[in-house]
Amino acid sequence: MNYYEAWLQSGATWMKAYRKQLMRKHTHFIIPAVVLVLVAVFAFAAVSNGGTSEDITGGIFTGILLGAVVCGIYMLILLPGLSPKRMSRNIKSAVKLLDMSETEQEQLGREMLEAEKDPACVLEYKMVGPNSKGTPAKFIISPNYACLWGGYPLVILVSLSRLADVRAAEERKTAVTHGAKIDTHHRFDLHTITFYYKGSDQDGDNGMGFFDEAIRDEVFRMIEAQRADTVLH
Repeated sequence: MNYYEAWLQSGATWMKAYRKQLMRKHTHFIIPAVVLVLVAVFAFAAVSNGGTSEDITGGIFTGILLGAVVCGIYMLILLPGLSPKRMSRNIKSAVKLLDMSETEQEQLGREMLEAEKDPACVLEYKMVGPNSKGTPAKFIISPNYACLWGGYPLVILVSLSRLADVRAAEERKTAVTHGAKIDTHHRFDLHTITFYYKGSDQDGDNGMGFFDEAIRDEVFRMIEAQRADTVLH
């Protein structure tokens, strides 16, 4: 296995660990809670309507069955988005956007694997904001590359050597939380880092967004420190 393939495996392993953590949370807490609530609702309905013990028992089983169906559908929707294979595909897509040769891919893989071993080059955090649900994210920086896992898109990869400028800014955004009867609109500040590549006429070639300003500032500091270090050497 070469460096690039090993790094792809590292990304898949990271996603697999998060998926396992999420599954544990759902099977130990969320799914039982949903089932218990539905059981209580159907059992209470049977009692309120003057049902017999058989009616109450039937209500309990109906709640269990409905809870299992609802939770099963939810998990079927949730799990494909957390697939390790999807993580690998997103890394490959991010690499493809940079039009990297096989030699550059190997260098990228080697640098990222080495950076992951150095705490000073890695920042792991949870996204806390509208519709984020505490999703984990991981920022990694190496001498020539910066990479963010867990944001949107799932993988953002930047070639530091090709950058002309990096800017931090704020954007006012609106997020919508969909409810059973009404939708709730949230206004929030998205703290961004925008990258400008050399020789490009675009206003911003790539960007990273953060709900937490302190996390954005730390990522920006790490990028600027690495760029300055590269210039010195």
